[in-house]
Amino acid sequence: MFESLIAGFSGPGRWFMYAIAVVFAYGLAIALERSFNYWIRWNRKKDKKEKIFNAIQSGDLTAAAHLASPHPVAELILAGSKGQNEKEIWDIMAVTAPLVELRITKRVSMLNTIANITTMIGLLGTVYGMIFALEGLDQATTVERTARLSKGISTAMITTAWGLVAAIPSLAVHAILSAKAKEFLSFCESVSAYLALNKKDTNAN
Repeated sequence: MFESLIAGFSGPGRWFMYAIAVVFAYGLAIALERSFNYWIRWNRKKDKKEKIFNAIQSGDLTAAAHLASPHPVAELILAGSKGQNEKEIWDIMAVTAPLVELRITKRVSMLNTIANITTMIGLLGTVYGMIFALEGLDQATTVERTARLSKGISTAMITTAWGLVAAIPSLAVHAILSAKAKEFLSFCESVSAYLALNKKDTNAN
């Protein structure tokens, strides 16, 4: 079966296969880039998160931002440090928050789109394969008819298979990365609320 799938790249439906491969490669690049940021570059263990909250509580927001960096939440902390009271902090962070959210979720939704596109290309290849199989059968000999049907149906099935091979992992990775992005956004919301509350308490004292 694997050999048949590989052979599809030299068959009548090869252009559909190449299109699926290019789109899937783009999705793979997104998955690798986001995974590197989520699990390596931006990952903050529990003890470091506690240090960030402790630095905010002590009023040393520069140190808190340094501990958080390069995590996007550092941008929120630095933005919040410019406010003099709770309302100002929320107003300033409300401007920064959408940019931070965009940075965290950047290109993740594309994986869902890529899954849909590869599936559609695979189905288009299926239609092409069936057209190829049926076209000109009335004028073909029995041997030619058998060969054309065999090649056309094979093309139809292989392009469908490759479309699904690309789509299923893309959907799975999209679900995983979306869950991780929500975790980061929840952390950002928690830090923002803690920063505003701590500033309010400081002013009250």
